Amino acid sequence: METLRYTFEYEVVSSGEKSEFSQMATSKEEAAALIIARIADLEFTGEEDIKLGALIAISKQVGDNYVACEGCAS
Repeated sequence: METLRYTFEYEVVSSGEKSEFSQMATSKEEAAALIIARIADLEFTGEEDIKLGALIAISKQVGDNYVACEGCAS
């Protein structure tokens, strides 16, 4: 399986702050399982304080850049 970059929306429940963050993974499910801990670390909060939102983009690495991957299977 190919590793892709999955970008999700998220919300910090305690503050109401919304943002987006991406995770490299071989599937949407793997990315979702890994990303909450990374976001919690980034936001200096607990995992229970992070509400993962919609998957908003899937990108594929091309050289040193990432490009939108409209046809990528997840």
